[in-house]
Amino acid sequence: MIAIPLALLLGVFWALLSGQFHNSFLLTAGVLCITFVVWMQHRMGMLDDEGVPARFYPRALLYTPYLVWQVILSNWDVFKRVWASPLPIDPNMTPVPYTTRHPFVTTTYANSITLTPGTVTVVVGDKTMLIHCLTQEAGQGLLDGDMERHVKELEG
Repeated sequence: MIAIPLALLLGVFWALLSGQFHNSFLLTAGVLCITFVVWMQHRMGMLDDEGVPARFYPRALLYTPYLVWQVILSNWDVFKRVWASPLPIDPNMTPVPYTTRHPFVTTTYANSITLTPGTVTVVVGDKTMLIHCLTQEAGQGLLDGDMERHVKELEG
């Protein structure tokens, strides 16, 4: 049953990237490729909650606008700092504790931190991530836990 959400997700992704809806050969090739990928995942035993965490997908759609807004805000902050003279940066390594339970949610949190300019997840340890921050404010923002609160909504 979990193969169906995977096939649908891959189909939507393929359609968005290719935009090929009028060419029957390319549509057939897309369907065959998606079928092959789903079959291979099944054959390798990866069609489980870890390999295809379909139960998180609807909530991930609700998390995406928040993440996009954080990326925009961080881009603007880094843009202002790069063009300032002298550079108002204070690079540091900040340990950030986290309380997510599922590996998909933890990975989403670590990747969200890396996607926002000015912060990079360096190490994901046992309940603590080591984050390289461009400024003290960026590290403090992560310690405040706003992004973690939003990403934990994926868990329900």
